[in-house]
Amino acid sequence: GSMDASRYKDYMLGLMFYKFLSDQTLKAFANTSGLTKEENWYEEYVLAHQEYGTELEKMIQDVLGYFVRPEHLYQTWIKDMNEGRFEVQKVTDSLSQFERSIAVANGSDDFQGLFASSTLDLTDTALGSNLNERSKNIQALIRLFEDLDMVALQSGDVLGDAYEYLIGQFAMESGKKAGEFYTPHQVSEVMAQIVATNSSISSIYDPTVGSGSLLLTVKKHLSEDRQRSLNYYGQEKNTATYNLTRMNLLLHGVRPEKMSIKNGDTLSQDWPEDPERPNEGVQFDAVVMNPPYSVKNWNR
Repeated sequence: GSMDASRYKDYMLGLMFYKFLSDQTLKAFANTSGLTKEENWYEEYVLAHQEYGTELEKMIQDVLGYFVRPEHLYQTWIKDMNEGRFEVQKVTDSLSQFERSIAVANGSDDFQGLFASSTLDLTDTALGSNLNERSKNIQALIRLFEDLDMVALQSGDVLGDAYEYLIGQFAMESGKKAGEFYTPHQVSEVMAQIVATNSSISSIYDPTVGSGSLLLTVKKHLSEDRQRSLNYYGQEKNTATYNLTRMNLLLHGVRPEKMSIKNGDTLSQDWPEDPERPNEGVQFDAVVMNPPYSVKNWNR
């Protein structure tokens, strides 16, 4: 009630994304272990992790490019809530651990601050004036996605479409702030169709990437083989929106090693140089952008 749409968006989309990561981890474990749908993947994963530990983590990491440990799963939060021992700090620890694990897995800091306080501030007084109120409201948010099978929804791109829909809805509710993180679909479609005429495209850059919706629209117009080999680059000034971009790309099936998103102001700081070609700048097969026209004094 006391939180505006732009901030509520960060909590909703952030938790929805983390549920997706947890479901993906369990699905990857089930597939590699030959488990059936009738078996309890969560319980089996907990037991397997106790026995195989880092070996199991590496196996899942090879499949997804990341992993979530049993104690940090979304399902563990639910279990703690059902047993009356939920702690907000455990959520914070889980989010931090994921950032560390994906950084180690990909050998870079591209995912540092993914769940930063600017995106998911669990101490925000808008969630409640004291710890008990905040805990109650955070649990209510977590419950929203409890029964959703994010992996099943992703298979038909239902999840990705829902994510984009929510971003669009929050954009409309935010009014003029919308231009900071969302490109209207019709605009994206026109640019995507033009770019997709290059069937050999291997890299694409959006200097005002927002939530990544424009990059993802281009992706939809490419063949499956080209989608898998495409490298995605983007730069975003707003930190919370920058975090949303990385979540959105991962949720749409872009592997961590295939994306490089920077938090910076394109007008004052160009894309970092290619160390192999100093003073030449980085070359991309395509550059697309929809500047945030609604943002006042963007050039300052």
